[in-house]
Amino acid sequence: MPRVTVWNDAEHARQLAHTNWMGNTAVLMYLNERATGDPARDWLSSWAHRWFVGDGLRVLVLGCGEGWLERAVAAWPFVAGIDAVDFAGEAVARARESARGLGKITYGVVDLNRDTLPRDAYDVVVAHSVLHHVENLEHAYAQLEACMRPGATLIVNEYAGPNRFQYSDDVLSIMNALLRCLPAELRQPYEARSRPSVEEMIANDPTEAVRAEELLAFTERHFEVLERKDLGGTLLQHLLFDIVQNFRFEVPRERSMLEILCTIEAMLVDSGRIGSDFVLLAARTKGSHVTRARRPLPPRPQAAFDVDPDPLGHAGSARISVAPRGGGAPATGWKPALRLLRQALASQQEARASLFRESALLGLRERLLARGSDPWTHVLRRAPSDPAIRALLETAATLASA
Repeated sequence: MPRVTVWNDAEHARQLAHTNWMGNTAVLMYLNERATGDPARDWLSSWAHRWFVGDGLRVLVLGCGEGWLERAVAAWPFVAGIDAVDFAGEAVARARESARGLGKITYGVVDLNRDTLPRDAYDVVVAHSVLHHVENLEHAYAQLEACMRPGATLIVNEYAGPNRFQYSDDVLSIMNALLRCLPAELRQPYEARSRPSVEEMIANDPTEAVRAEELLAFTERHFEVLERKDLGGTLLQHLLFDIVQNFRFEVPRERSMLEILCTIEAMLVDSGRIGSDFVLLAARTKGSHVTRARRPLPPRPQAAFDVDPDPLGHAGSARISVAPRGGGAPATGWKPALRLLRQALASQQEARASLFRESALLGLRERLLARGSDPWTHVLRRAPSDPAIRALLETAATLASA
């Protein structure tokens, strides 16, 4: 059993539906790392301490949903007041009830397709998983510009992938190749994934990803982008939907398989093989003076200090057959390959801590041991014999060389 977990917004984690692709601590840690460089730090508090500039701030939260985000923001002393809005009146009512007693927050029902926002009212606007539901982006972005004070910050955390989830055949093929690697009990009830038709998407939710692929262009047209992180989700959102609950975080083998899926996606996004469907960015009105907040980051959660040694040091060097000298292994591909090897080796542990260290010295040792062979040959030579783990690593090696 892991001693603790590192997701430091437990309220948000509880609110994620168990079938949601983010409904597992391992996936949340992956998204944390993509957003902040640290699996123990969530995007909201980390970015706030860079991009919530000044004190006595007025904040607008778009797409408040059940209200977790504004309740977190209300705890920060440099925030004076928050307007939290959503187009779903039922969600706003539940959020208002949950925030009872928090005097900083005012709730309202706002449809960004047609409603007007107050002018020059906010120092920070946070749009979280809402803009990809907006069809009238022209009106919405005009309102965003109008409601922001000079020098205000816009923080966007959104799905910005293909409209109506019409992802490519290549993405679908990769998704199903990875799904086939998983044991039957973890991929159930699915043998394969299929891309939904536009008609199915509209029938299920006519607002879902209606103009999502235009979001980045609209943002760059209206604002100056200061920082951007590509979070991924291109494969995982669809691959893990309705099966993520099958992976038990407290079982090392199942957790490792989920981590391996995350690392494969990151490798493909970072190499440009696939795009990133989810994006986190900070922007300001064009021509405004760009500054950053200088507040120290909040302390890392206690769970972040629950750390195992590097798994590369636990496999037993007697199992390693050193390749003949000569040539040297190519430098490219080592970072994702070693991350995958560590995750594969961690699957053999009886129990795991929240995190494991990644030793530069042990990484160098692996590269020396692999002299004469490429990183992926070395990883497969060192990997456990578990059929599912090996299938995932073999698929990663194939994708890396494609």
